Amino acid sequence: MTQRFADILQGLMDNRGLSPRAVSRASARAESTILQLLHGSVPPSPEMMKDIAPVLRISEADLLVIAGLASTPTASTLRPYRNSAEIGELVSIASSLSDGRFRRLIDVAHNLKSEDHN
Repeated sequence: MTQRFADILQGLMDNRGLSPRAVSRASARAESTILQLLHGSVPPSPEMMKDIAPVLRISEADLLVIAGLASTPTASTLRPYRNSAEIGELVSIASSLSDGRFRRLIDVAHNLKSEDHN
């Protein structure tokens, strides 16, 4: 099951134009963990799926089923992350930008965050 999940995960990432690094950054999971999932050398866990699902723009419950984990979501899996679809879309777009444009996007995000705190 681990290799089957790895293949599906790779397909989901490819379809969204996401690199392991982009998934790592957006999910706050180590890039090595994402690479291990992709190589099938580490089994998926519910905690990993909770962090990765919004990045892939897929429901946590669906990703759990794909991973062969809980087929019935718990109450905590039914609550979406705030703006999870938009965050996934932003990560997808950001991963395709040139280095200079990516840096500009980060600067804009920092400026927006600063404005919110003022």
